[in-house]
Order: sequence, then structure tokens, then C-alpha cells
Amino acid sequence: MDRIDGDAAFARRVVIALGIALAMGLVAYGVLLASSAFFLIFGGMVLASVFTGIANGFGRLGLPHTAGLVLTVLLVFGLLAGGLAWGGLALVDQFSDLLDLVDGQLSSLPQRLESIGLPGIGGFDPDQLKTFLPNPSGLFSSASQTAFSVLGGLGNFLILLFLAIFISWQPGLYRRGIVSLFPKHRRPRIEEAVVLSAHELVLWLAGQAISMVTIFAVTLLGLWLIGMPSTFLLALQAGLLAFVPTLGPFVAGVVIVLAGFADSPQMALYGLLVYVVIQGIESNVAQPIAQRYTSALPPALTLGAQLVFGVLFGLIGVALVVPLVAVVKRLVQELYIEDTLGGPLSERADERLYARAEDKL
Repeated sequence: MDRIDGDAAFARRVVIALGIALAMGLVAYGVLLASSAFFLIFGGMVLASVFTGIANGFGRLGLPHTAGLVLTVLLVFGLLAGGLAWGGLALVDQFSDLLDLVDGQLSSLPQRLESIGLPGIGGFDPDQLKTFLPNPSGLFSSASQTAFSVLGGLGNFLILLFLAIFISWQPGLYRRGIVSLFPKHRRPRIEEAVVLSAHELVLWLAGQAISMVTIFAVTLLGLWLIGMPSTFLLALQAGLLAFVPTLGPFVAGVVIVLAGFADSPQMALYGLLVYVVIQGIESNVAQPIAQRYTSALPPALTLGAQLVFGVLFGLIGVALVVPLVAVVKRLVQELYIEDTLGGPLSERADERLYARAEDKL
């Protein structure tokens, strides 16, 4: 009889495990199918964190949180309106011209390298590298296509903007909804973990904002000093791409060098030197200052997540995976490492375990 009961209990556990695995697989498949909507929602959460962080900054100046949030939203709409009035579509056209320029320089790159005495690079296919850059003819081949492209992107941005406004205006409503999905005895700890993960996201965004502003300003100054064409656009793309750690700065540097080749090989070399100096300033000055007050992620974890999400979801996955990793990392640390495993491994304990393992070799 005991054996029958044991077999039945084992069968139930197997069925439950298979059900959980099947449910997780279906959820993963659904997320993969609806990845664009998923990342749009998460992008709204990221933007809501930006609004909350700015509103908290106004709060330190004495403004109530609600008034700071209203002022933040008004500033965002004011910047959008100002950008359009200043010539937003013209800026897009100029960016299209820059992409055309980079595309042409990429095609002639092998010949240029050989002309300045570098060894031949047989087998190099510029079309393979072009896949990492936007297609200017498909995006901005005419003024009318520019307008339609902007309007399509504007629709998604408006959805993103209103999601951010709704989430930042009533964060407690959505937080309570998440916490209510768990048993009562776990709710205090779950709420604490959710609040800490949201704070982690705000800190990471603050660090990225410092890097983006630093890279934009220093790039603008450096490229202006050497007389690089399209200085503002190159500095702008460098600052925006700084939001994507590791891969973003590399792509921005490639664009600057290729744009410099349009003028002369010497200008490309000057552009490369300027960007190396900029990255040195950003790595040794801006990042250490930012990390004193904000959150940093291990570089290998960042790059690995970008590679995986880039394969699965494309460019939007590369752009948004790092803030997602920041949130998930904090949740795992709080709910699994702390609560289930009893805390992280200390550095001293790790050294003892490593020494013991080496002794057995």
C-alpha cells in the first residue's frame, strides 16, 4: 500500500513538473511571437522610470511629487514640439544623407585601405558589414517616405509615451496588482523586491544618462576641433548609442571613422583618435563618477545578454535587454539568492573555496 501511495505521489510530481515546463514553454513562445509588444511595454516602463527619476529630482528642490511629474511630462512635450519646430524632419533628412555617406564609404573601404598601404583583405564583403547599419534607401529615399517613416515611428513613440505617463502617474496601482498575485505571507517581501528592482532600474538609467551626455558633449567638442563634417549628427548618434553599453560605442566609432573617410584618410584617423580619447574620458572619469551613485552591471553579463537577445529579437532586443537584465538581476538577488540560498558568496569565502579546489588539482 505504501509503495502504491509512493508511486502515485511520484506520478503527481512528474505531472506537475511537466505542466510547469509546458506552461513556461508556452509563455516563452508567446513572448517570442509578441516580442515587439513586449518590448514596447517594457520600454514604457523604462521611460516611466525616467519620468520618476526626474520628478524625484524636482522633489529634492522642494516640489511635490505630483507637481514634479506634471512638470516632467510638460518638459518632454515641450522638447518634442521644440524639436519639430526647429526642424525635426530636416534633421532626419540630414541623418539619411549621413547614412548614405557611410554606406558609400563602406563600399569603398577595401580600396581605401590598400591605397594607404595596408595589406589586402581578400574575402572581405562590405555587404556583410552593411547589415549592421540602417538601409537609407528603404528608410528615407524621399521626403514623402521620410514623413511616413517619422509618422510610423511617432505612433509607436506616442504609445510608449502614454504608457510611461500612466505607469509613472499611478505606480502603486500596478505594483499592488503584481504583489496581489502572491500568497499573503509572501507579499511584504515581494513588494520590497519589486521596489528595489524599480530603484535599480532608475539607478542604471541615471548612470547611462551621465554617459550619454558626457559622450555627446565631448564628441561634439572633439569633432568640431578637428573640423569633421556633420559634427552635430555624429555627436548625436554617439550620445544616443551610448544608451546601449558595449556595442553602442563601437558602432558609433565605426560611423565616425567611415564619415571621416569621406573627407580624407587623415580625417578618419583624427576621428578615430578623438573617439579613443572620448572613450578614455568616459571610462575613467564619467563612469567612475556615475557608479558612485548609480548601478553598474558586469560587462560579460551585459554583452552575453545583448548577443542572445540580438539573435532572438533583433535591434530592439539589443537596445532594451540591459535595463531588463538590471531588473531581473535584482529580483534574482533578492528572491532567490537572499531568501532561498541564504545570501551571496562573499569574496573571502570564494577565495577559500578556490584555494581548496586548487589544492585538489
